[in-house]
Amino acid sequence: MTPVGFGKRGVRVTTESNDQVRSCLLASLRLPCARSETTGDFRETAMTAFVELPDDASAWRLLPETTVGGEGPLPTWARALAPHLPRTAAAMLQLDAAHRRKGLGNPILRAKLRWVVARENRCGYAMETAVADLRRAGASEESIARLVAGPDGWSEADRDSFELVRCLTIDAPSLPDDLFERVRRRFGDRTVARMVLLAAYGNFQDRWLLGLGLPLEAEGPLPPIVAEFVAGTLQLEPHTPSPARRIRLATAIGDGRGKRTSRFAEAFRELQRRLERQRGAPPRLPVPRWQEVADQLPAAMASRPTRIIWNLMTFGYAADLQIPWAIATRTHWAERPEDRILEELLFWIQTHTVGCNYCMGHCEMLLELSGLGSDEVAELLRQLANDDWTGFDPAERRAFGLARKLTGRPWELTADDFGTLATDYGPTDAMSLFWWLCRGLYMTRISDGFRLPLERENVFA
Repeated sequence: MTPVGFGKRGVRVTTESNDQVRSCLLASLRLPCARSETTGDFRETAMTAFVELPDDASAWRLLPETTVGGEGPLPTWARALAPHLPRTAAAMLQLDAAHRRKGLGNPILRAKLRWVVARENRCGYAMETAVADLRRAGASEESIARLVAGPDGWSEADRDSFELVRCLTIDAPSLPDDLFERVRRRFGDRTVARMVLLAAYGNFQDRWLLGLGLPLEAEGPLPPIVAEFVAGTLQLEPHTPSPARRIRLATAIGDGRGKRTSRFAEAFRELQRRLERQRGAPPRLPVPRWQEVADQLPAAMASRPTRIIWNLMTFGYAADLQIPWAIATRTHWAERPEDRILEELLFWIQTHTVGCNYCMGHCEMLLELSGLGSDEVAELLRQLANDDWTGFDPAERRAFGLARKLTGRPWELTADDFGTLATDYGPTDAMSLFWWLCRGLYMTRISDGFRLPLERENVFA
């Protein structure tokens, strides 16, 4: 039996793996490791998930009934979610399979790009899975070793596409136009768009893995799970959550005189000027028309025309990847409706942290439809823009802090971070809120990757 070890970021090490690949991978994570003189393994300290993980058989029983699949090992990220949001977990299995089985049409390049995203997020689980996907796709050990050695080992042929997803991960608003254009000229509009979606998915998934402390499976890294579920499991039709509860936010809305806690925060009026500039931003790819998009969608998803540029771009250029993402989001909303005001304020903090003006503008639009007046929305955002959380209750302030940490430093998350959220909101609502927070980092990468112009009208009305 091959010895196995799990690291703090989910790194699994075995004697079957190439030593050069393994040592470079661990070094890139900046984590302590030691090589066993007797087994040759590179090992780190043992890792324990931050949440309870049912075994595979129990997790399958918790998931909706299957028509295809339904047994065998499950990824730990699905096992973590199954007890709380089983329908959302089912949707995530299909989303992951879509990315790993379809991706770019070039499975080796797709896995390499996924590895680069995981490297920047310091997510060992995803790095190991990407390397396993490379081997399944037939990549040579030499090419894998060059990849994991870091930028100095990257070939000129790969460098621009690697740098594209790297920039989308570390500072998406600063993505250079000339870099995007070089990748676009080489690969074409649809492939560069798929790279943007790949980077977005990686930033969503890495935060889910890091924030819950999830290790690789004993049998892992697992291939994509092929599973189909009975009709009614997944939400295809557009879904609008019910109006928000407003009780917990009454203090923040009612008192706009909170003490400003950061002298260096951007003034609310400057944020409004940024939104106005975003309305005139030229998109990096032509925006498809609704009819072009509708022709690619299942009938249930094409029942309501959209003016949302984010949707037109993602469905228009990469429908087979965006459809499972939309289904996962809609299924989550349908399965566990949350406080819409709190959700949008959490997302606003994320957009402000990364500087995503397009998504920031959408937060304002959605808050205006959540039962708040325009003056109330302005006051809430004015407080957040100045880092003034004093009008919010302690649980909300702690959730805001988690949103900021998850956005900017996901590799620093600890068991206490999710544990506090679970104490404040209960295990299932905490899992739902955490899923929502991870989702936010998908949304912003899309918006900034395509440099979407902010719509002038409320496109959610």
